[in-house]
Amino acid sequence: MLDESTLRRHLATLGWEAARHGNGTFRTVHETPEGPVVVYLRLQEHWLVASVVPFLATKGDNSFELSRWLLRMNRDMRQTKFAYDEDGDVVLTVELPTEALDFSEIEAALEGLVASAVKHRKTLRAAASG
Repeated sequence: MLDESTLRRHLATLGWEAARHGNGTFRTVHETPEGPVVVYLRLQEHWLVASVVPFLATKGDNSFELSRWLLRMNRDMRQTKFAYDEDGDVVLTVELPTEALDFSEIEAALEGLVASAVKHRKTLRAAASG
């Protein structure tokens, strides 16, 4: 079972500085050539949830075309998925069961999350602006 100290150690190994952001949640900023990607990591009883929130701030004004595009991308991505949060904004998230989670799985999931964020950020922002 993954605990907070092990998660912090794994993040440090990846070079990600994690700051506490509430109970059981950490905030990290991952620098990329296209700009920073802010990732929130929440350790729950049986899950590690990492999310880019909001990935695209829309305040619930989401077109049918955007929803279709998100579903197509979800089909083609492995662990990482798009969703809407309670404000109607688009989030990008990955959820990992913690029971037998090891460093390589965390590394692959977080690298995939950031890669997907970089890949799709420009496309979604252009589509949202019309």
